[in-house]
Amino acid sequence: MIIDSHVHIWMREHLPDSMVRAYLEPLNALKDLFDWEVDAEEVWPEYGVDVNKVLEMMSAGKVDRAVVLPIDYNLVDQARVDIEQYNIWAFEGAAPYRDRIIPFVGIDPQRGDRAISIMEKFVKKYDAPGIKVYPATGWYPNEERVQRFWEHADDLGLVVITHGGAAWGPLDEKYTRPSFYDEVLHRYPDLRVVIAHIGGKYRSETYELCAKHSNCFTDISALQGWLPSDPDTCMSRLKEVAEKVPDRASFGTDFPLFDLSYPSEMWLNFVRDRPWADEDTKAKVLGGNMRRLLGL
Repeated sequence: MIIDSHVHIWMREHLPDSMVRAYLEPLNALKDLFDWEVDAEEVWPEYGVDVNKVLEMMSAGKVDRAVVLPIDYNLVDQARVDIEQYNIWAFEGAAPYRDRIIPFVGIDPQRGDRAISIMEKFVKKYDAPGIKVYPATGWYPNEERVQRFWEHADDLGLVVITHGGAAWGPLDEKYTRPSFYDEVLHRYPDLRVVIAHIGGKYRSETYELCAKHSNCFTDISALQGWLPSDPDTCMSRLKEVAEKVPDRASFGTDFPLFDLSYPSEMWLNFVRDRPWADEDTKAKVLGGNMRRLLGL
């Protein structure tokens, strides 16, 4: 079974313009270097992705299941659609395809009681299996004001997927170091936390946390950012994963972020076909680890 553990769907009305530009900023910086035929200025006004686009991506790459991750940016820059409506749109859109698409709740813990209320509502109404959080919106995972959020996520048995590493635009990556989860993982040993993108440039911290805490996991989404220009670096990162966290890492595309330059299908084929690990390890990363984590 192939599981894409890191996919986004975006309602354009929910994405503040500043966030769309932030997502496209890396493309603007690199397109001249690699001569990509991408005009981010034309893309950003209509930058939206629904369930149908995810299904198309899955069919192209023969992906069996995808974990869909809404993101709550509204406390950074107000969007035209409320965060609860955005999550409803994501879950209702996925409803006919729950055998293939697994939506998480995207919510900012800084919302306090409302964040907890939304989280509980979506677990009760939609059987949500997890939450997506993004510390770069302005909070440290280990600060006291978000502890009640972790307590409720733990009580509900949810999987947490959190951004790790680089952030652009109005976001601030000073909050995204994996090490800030050390206290959370210790305090809530049953709370399963997935640090996305191997923690980016802080990946050594992710490896340390996984070695220290049995409830720490990671994913390899966004590694294709090295492709097609630098496949050797991409291979070295994958070999690190095989050596250090073969039972904790899951495949992910970060769709649609990199598809303007390197389609998700090509990234899946790279991971599936290149000699970075034995076939047993590849099977774990490509689906087995996330299947176990979500109890599928």
